[in-house]
Parts: sequence; C-alpha cells; structure tokens
Amino acid sequence: MKPTLYLDSSVPSYWLPQNADAIVHARHLTTRRWWKEELPRFTAYISQVVIEELKGGDRNRAAERLEIVRDLPLLDVDQEVESAARYYVDQMAMPSRNVRDALHLALASVHEIEYLVTWNFAHLANASKRTHIEVLNRRLHLPTPVICSPDELMLESEESEE
Repeated sequence: MKPTLYLDSSVPSYWLPQNADAIVHARHLTTRRWWKEELPRFTAYISQVVIEELKGGDRNRAAERLEIVRDLPLLDVDQEVESAARYYVDQMAMPSRNVRDALHLALASVHEIEYLVTWNFAHLANASKRTHIEVLNRRLHLPTPVICSPDELMLESEESEE
C-alpha cells in the first residue's frame, strides 16, 4: 500500500512557470521533477478547497492548474473537518484572515493522511508551528501529518551517492 499525501494548492500552482525570481523558479523546477518522479510513489488527494484556490487568477493558467489535478480524488470537507479548522484558528495555530490553510491541515488530519505537501512555509510547513499543531491534534484525538515541501519527499538519486 502506498503512503498517502494531501496536496495543498501551492504545489500544483508551482507546477506552472511563475516569474523570474530564482527561488520561485527553483520551486517550479523542483515541483515538475517531484511530480514526475516522486508523486507516483504515493496515493495523492486534494479537496474542493484546493479546486477553489486553483480556479483563481488568470483563466488560462487556472484551466492548466485544474487539468493537472483533475484525476486526483477529493477528500470531503465535512463537519469534523470544519470543526478542526475552526479550532486551529481559535487556538491561533492558523490565521483567521484565511481559513483555507486551517482547512488544508484539518483535511489531512481528519482523513488520517500521512503527508501534507505544500510550499506554504508561513502557515503550514513551518517548524515553529509544528509543536503547537501536534498539541492541538492530540487534544482533538487526531494524527498529525508530516507537513513538508515536495523537495523533502524526494528519494536520494543514485547520482548523489558518488
């Protein structure tokens, strides 16, 4: 059985070329490589929250983003997910101005997904938030996914062993 992962919208967004910023370009290239070489090792999920985020912005780019994820199964945003997301916001683990980050975390936690994969270092893949999130999930009796960026889930290549 493959490990499970939940993709927030930042990962398919970085699949498309962005701007000339070196870090952004590196994330784009990493995402492309990871999507092709590493994603097949996992059972990947998204949610309607991801779909709604990917629909934003330029229509042509939105259509490309949606095409990238069209075959990925959706996790349900049910009452337990909404309740957990509210709890994260109430306990100041996630920002109140944008509850989508809290929903991404709640979706992965409630559905017992092993990895939450994101390029969002401000609110999700943030080591300073890790302990707080783990404490809150223990209070909710939920597992905490490993929250990481795509490059953290890359297998070591044979070339790097030399």
